[in-house]
Amino acid sequence: MKKKTLVFIGAGVLAVAAVVCAILFCVTNSTNETASPVAEETPPDPKITKMNAKYLFVGTTFWGRRTNQNARASELGVKYPFSQLDTLERDKYQAWIGGLECPITDNGHNYKEEESIFKFNCDPDYLPEAAKYFTAFLLGNNHAGNQGLEGLRTTRSYLGKYDIQYFGTPKRTGNDRNDPEYANDETDANNCGILVLPVVATLDNGETKEMTFPFGFCSAHGVYGVPGEDYHENVKAYAATIPTIVMPHMGAEYKTAHDQLRQNIYRRFIDEGADAVIADHPHTVQDTEAYKGKLITYSLGNFMFDQTSNNEVPRSAAIEANIIITADEDDLEAWNALGEKCLKNKATCFEKIQAEKLDRPTIKWEYSYHATTSAGNRITRLADQADQASIGQRLNWNTTLSGLDK
Repeated sequence: MKKKTLVFIGAGVLAVAAVVCAILFCVTNSTNETASPVAEETPPDPKITKMNAKYLFVGTTFWGRRTNQNARASELGVKYPFSQLDTLERDKYQAWIGGLECPITDNGHNYKEEESIFKFNCDPDYLPEAAKYFTAFLLGNNHAGNQGLEGLRTTRSYLGKYDIQYFGTPKRTGNDRNDPEYANDETDANNCGILVLPVVATLDNGETKEMTFPFGFCSAHGVYGVPGEDYHENVKAYAATIPTIVMPHMGAEYKTAHDQLRQNIYRRFIDEGADAVIADHPHTVQDTEAYKGKLITYSLGNFMFDQTSNNEVPRSAAIEANIIITADEDDLEAWNALGEKCLKNKATCFEKIQAEKLDRPTIKWEYSYHATTSAGNRITRLADQADQASIGQRLNWNTTLSGLDK
């Protein structure tokens, strides 16, 4: 009996276990069949936390007259004046900006006029080489209009063809305004414009990407003139809306220090909100100063020019600007979008920026300099240590750096 009872009990236990397992299996299956799968959360798009860039501002640039003669006689041809620019390590920079002191046309060369009345022209076949280095050119100077209004339009067309941006006008300013070329034609006569420059954006996930940022750039050409109030109003409007650099083309030639008139004018640009004033025209390097924590350079000298008559004229100071841009992350996205729009249509760019009513971003500017020379062969290159030290003294660089905003 005991044996049968045990068998019976064991069989019962197994039966109960089987029923329980069957129930659990059904319940589990039912649950799996009816429960909705857990959706994975989509991570948010990365946001920009800051933008940074490194730009190089260079002085008077042109490849006409004797530079062109040297180039045409050389095996390097149109590569000649640019052939040693890599000594400045172009790949370190997001952009180069300089003053182009000649129109670019197919009009060729009248060397007698170029030497006697300083009527310049630059051949367009140099542009493929120039475009490897230069992002933008200032046209607000006393030679960009040497081939007349048609030559100025041709210059802008050629620069656009090679994706080189430009700003400024050779129309003279203030008491120098008696310019017959502009008597009945105000084409592109605004002294301020927008340059869209590359920046490197840092995202909140640690990645970086190439983006754009629009800057205001203003000129003031008059050599000895005083900018009119309309020029100052333009600077104030741009500087109130967008980070703005003023690049005047003014001052007495071949002087190694600035004069009081230029100091008054350039300081006023800072008072009007400009982030910096970076000037040329005198064909020699002049001093710099920190005014209200902002940089003023009074003359960068000849970056690429054909003058070699003394030790001063082949030398220049190239100003390196390291910048960090910070703002609300959505605003940084909006500034990049505006940059992209401005690249497609510069004509209405500033009005679009004003309409957005974005807060002006904060920019930290840090500067250094590099001395260059074209002595002997009219090929621009990084200068030796002796010239580096000499140019630093001319710039009064250490004193200026100590007075700049940190």
